[in-house]
Amino acid sequence: MKYSEFLKNTKECHFCILVDNQEILQNKNAFLTYALAPYHKDHLLVIPKRHTENILEVTDEEIKDVYDLQKTGLRILQKLGYSNISLIVREGDLTGKSVSHLHYHLIPNVHIGDVDHAGMERTILTEEEIASTISRIKSAIENH
Repeated sequence: MKYSEFLKNTKECHFCILVDNQEILQNKNAFLTYALAPYHKDHLLVIPKRHTENILEVTDEEIKDVYDLQKTGLRILQKLGYSNISLIVREGDLTGKSVSHLHYHLIPNVHIGDVDHAGMERTILTEEEIASTISRIKSAIENH
């Protein structure tokens, strides 16, 4: 079954209704599982148990439990022989994530490299672009 078809047929949040045999490990606030539609055969996910869509809503206790399982997942992938692992979290609707429940990807041997989000070759920022970027970030910090 294609992943897009699976998503169309899923009425509830898939991560909130995972069956026990899909969990590899768990702690109080999170669980480690495999990706149902993986980018790589050993693609793992760490998912907070509480349904949240926004990374800023995660509690300190949840962050600790997620981090502990991320480290465990990374160690598992290293024991499987991988030395190149990407840890990715997507925030927002336009990032390509297909399940709104916050989750973290641990993906071995996937190259994220020389192209930007539009598929164009990445370019180095100009001095003007650097100054503008730093100014916007500092303004956001001051207005926080």
